[in-house]
Amino acid sequence: MYDQGPIWIPPKIERGELCSYDVSAKQMEALACEAEESAERLRDKLRHRSRDRFEWQVRQVCKPECGMIAEAMTFAIEHAYAAKEVIDVVCGALLDASASPADKLCKPMLISDILHNSSAQVANAWWLRQAFEERLYEIFAKLAAVYKAIEARLKAEHFRKQVLAVLAV
Repeated sequence: MYDQGPIWIPPKIERGELCSYDVSAKQMEALACEAEESAERLRDKLRHRSRDRFEWQVRQVCKPECGMIAEAMTFAIEHAYAAKEVIDVVCGALLDASASPADKLCKPMLISDILHNSSAQVANAWWLRQAFEERLYEIFAKLAAVYKAIEARLKAEHFRKQVLAVLAV
């Protein structure tokens, strides 16, 4: 529509007519989920269910496969409004003492992807970069400790080269 252009006049509704919408249960659930997420964004915190799902996704990132890393990265970017909590989950998985060096090697790949995509045109995505900045020393100190703890010389060198490759990206 524009100034002095044609005007659209909606049809008249008779008094007895009711508008009825056929909404399925799945659509109702999706609408309820959207409403919860919008309320969640106002709090700057993840819901318990969302945090559990993200923790599971981060734990699944134990092989350098694009699918799992991309899924966790997408979740992190979409939930950037809760950047501190997202970073806590990722750093918690990296700092976990029970994880193997191979598992810990995939976490920097996830961090790299999140940092690379934090410049995306998503609301508050830059908060992720800022939140990671505060924890980088802790992350690299842990990676150095893991490197020093690997007894096999070839495995340690492989670990070091892969971490450096991620940093080069």
